[in-house]
Amino acid sequence: MNYNPPQSNISEMLDHEIAERVDYVRGLQDRIGSLTDKIQQAKDELRELLEQRGESWSDTEGYARLTSEGVRRSYDSKALDELIITEPLRYGWLKDYRRESQVRGGVQIK
Repeated sequence: MNYNPPQSNISEMLDHEIAERVDYVRGLQDRIGSLTDKIQQAKDELRELLEQRGESWSDTEGYARLTSEGVRRSYDSKALDELIITEPLRYGWLKDYRRESQVRGGVQIK
């Protein structure tokens, strides 16, 4: 004979497991935040050292170099799509430059 636990017990067990995993992920995210701060501090110190050196540095595994400030450009894909849809004779050629890629779903925790 199969025993089927009441649905409320299953829900409680699932809730408990979920709560444990959420706490675990939150703890890891806190550690990442702390490490991110330490990485930024080390990069700031490295910037000063590279500025004093006056040139990039490298070893067998890679390099450290200063990069200049710049402007990153991006385009509003929804607005461009709307142009292609509403005025295809004028802007239809833009679709040749549109790229799509699959994105995996996931879990977000704050």
